Amino acid sequence: MKRSRARRTMTMKAELIPGLPDCLALECLLRLPFHAILDARAVCKRWKHELDSPSFYRIRRTAGLAHRIVSLLLQGKLPHTVGNLHLALYEPDTGVCTMRQLAPNRPNSHAALAGRGLAMGRDAAVVGRELVVFGGWDVLENRRSGEVHIYDLHTGAWRPGTPNPAPERLFCWFVLNRQKVLVIGGRDAEGKKLQSALVYNVAADTWIEMLDFEEQKCQDDDSFCDEFWQSKEEYNSAILCCRKWLLVEDEDDVRICPTGKEIYMSVPEEKKSDSEDKSKEKVMVTKSILNRNVLRNLRQRLGLRPNEVALYLESYYSGRL
Repeated sequence: MKRSRARRTMTMKAELIPGLPDCLALECLLRLPFHAILDARAVCKRWKHELDSPSFYRIRRTAGLAHRIVSLLLQGKLPHTVGNLHLALYEPDTGVCTMRQLAPNRPNSHAALAGRGLAMGRDAAVVGRELVVFGGWDVLENRRSGEVHIYDLHTGAWRPGTPNPAPERLFCWFVLNRQKVLVIGGRDAEGKKLQSALVYNVAADTWIEMLDFEEQKCQDDDSFCDEFWQSKEEYNSAILCCRKWLLVEDEDDVRICPTGKEIYMSVPEEKKSDSEDKSKEKVMVTKSILNRNVLRNLRQRLGLRPNEVALYLESYYSGRL
C-alpha cells in the first residue's frame, strides 16, 4: 500500500514535458486540438491526471484556446453499426472530424434507439470530459421523452441524469455556460415562441427554470446566496447569456449544396465586443461547412448519405472545447 502510494506521488511530481518548466508544458497541452486530447491521455499518468482535471478545460476556455466543435450523434446503417450510437466531433477551423462508437451499456437504450428516436428528439452537449445527451423518442407514446444520459468520453461509462422537466420544447438553443447547460427559448407544442430557459447543473444533476427575462435582474448584492448558483457572477452571466440567445432567430440552419458534396450549417457563436460591458456582446450566426472529405468518411464508416446526415444535423451542438 505504501509503495503504491509513493509511486503515485512520484508520478505526479514527474515533469509534464522533460526539460520544460511545468508552466510552459501546460501551455503546450492547452493548445492541443480537442481530438488530440483523447490520445494524449494515454502518453503517461501525469498527462492523464492533467487532462482529466476540470480546471484544465476552464483555463483553456478562459485563455481563448478552446476550439469550436460541432458534436453530432449518429446511428449507422452498415451491419456492424446498426443499433449503436456514434459520436462525431467536427472542428470547423481545422476540418478534422473524429468519430468514436459509444459504449452500448446505456440505461434504457432499447427505448431510446428504437425507430427514428435518435434523429427526431435528441440533443447533446459536451461539458468538460462528459457528453450530456438530452431527450429521445418514446415509441410507445409517440412523443419526445425527457430522459438524460451522461457519457464519460474518457472512461466510456454511462450514468443516468435527472429527466428534463419540459421535453416538449422544440428548436431550443443548448448553450454551455460555466459547466451548466442552458436550454434557451424554443417553441411549445403549439408553435409559440418561449422567452424562458431551463438550466441543467451537470455536476449536481439538478434542473431549474428561469422565467421572463425582462423581469429577471442581475444581482449586485454581495449577500447573494443560492444553492444552485455558485456565485452572483455565475448567475448574472447566465442571465446575460439567455438574453442574447433569445434574440437569435430559429430559422432553418442546415442546407445541402446542389452537388450534394457539402453541407452548410448556420452555427451561432458569441462574439465579444471591445467594450467591457458584457451586455453588449452579441450572438452572431456564422456559416460552417461539412466538406466532402467528412461526408465521405461518414459514408464509408456508417453508410450515411449526405441527405441522411442532414437529418441528424437538426440536433447538432456547437460549442468551444
